[in-house]
Amino acid sequence: MAVKNIAVTDTLETFRTTFNDMAANDFGDIALLSGSISATNLVAAMNETISIATSTAGWTIEDSSSTQQLIGGGDILRVFGTSNEIEAVVSATDTLTIGLPSVVSITTSVTAPTVTGGTIQLTGNTITATDSTAISFASENLITTGTINAGAITGTSITGSGATHTLGTIQISGNTISSTDSSEIDFDDRVRATSFYTNTALGQFFESGGYPRIESNQTGGSGTFGNNLLIMDANLFINQSHAVVFEGDTADANTTTLYAVDPTGTNQLNLPDETGTIISTGSTDAITESMMANDSISSVEMKTLSTLQILNSSGTPLKTIHGAGV
Repeated sequence: MAVKNIAVTDTLETFRTTFNDMAANDFGDIALLSGSISATNLVAAMNETISIATSTAGWTIEDSSSTQQLIGGGDILRVFGTSNEIEAVVSATDTLTIGLPSVVSITTSVTAPTVTGGTIQLTGNTITATDSTAISFASENLITTGTINAGAITGTSITGSGATHTLGTIQISGNTISSTDSSEIDFDDRVRATSFYTNTALGQFFESGGYPRIESNQTGGSGTFGNNLLIMDANLFINQSHAVVFEGDTADANTTTLYAVDPTGTNQLNLPDETGTIISTGSTDAITESMMANDSISSVEMKTLSTLQILNSSGTPLKTIHGAGV
């Protein structure tokens, strides 16, 4: 059926003959239309014909948005899946199977009361394991900007972002550990460290050369021993069978040990208010003349006393000399 066209320069006679030809030959005689067709115009008749045809040899497909597509006799309905999302398989006889591939990729989200992947189950906001009581993340990092609540958290490395982290009432900020509800932290077990420092690092407790060691870094004092002072605001009690050992000026194998013989009472040794050297029973030539007063030794301290008297001519003693020995 050729296209009928009336040019703007054509005459009215051309329009009349062209229109009559189109009505008679292109549209057809309405009197020849089947009596089963109730339509009175071409468009309505075509729609009615399609409806009759599809009711016997075709069908209509419709999606969730009510969009329809007519499938007539001889037409082919093609169903395509999307890679990693859905697959469609046609099989005998007259069967179309819609399913999911073994690997599914979803670009937005999945919503379900419970989602199970292998032995990992997600229900609401809870992740559980269906075959055990532990979930392993292997060597992967677990990152959250929220709060982790757990009976126990273990791992070779636990790292958080931000400046301050809190576990219960224990707060970690940088390399500082503090308590959020008091001014002290209690350890219910032994605490082991390479070294312990005081608040401003003036004092240090550590191990060196196979020995525990307390060291003072205090400065600004005066005198020979004015620096590196360690103040003990307590009475020092040396337990039984222990002593105080002094190294001296040179770090070698020679030492001086201060040891108390097993006391039979509550004894007390007082250090005098003077500068000097302590003399022991092992001292030799340690006492000098300046250390002795004129009356420091009397005749009563002499063993096997001998006395020499110098007399004048009248027999009156001028000088008496006491000596030890025969």
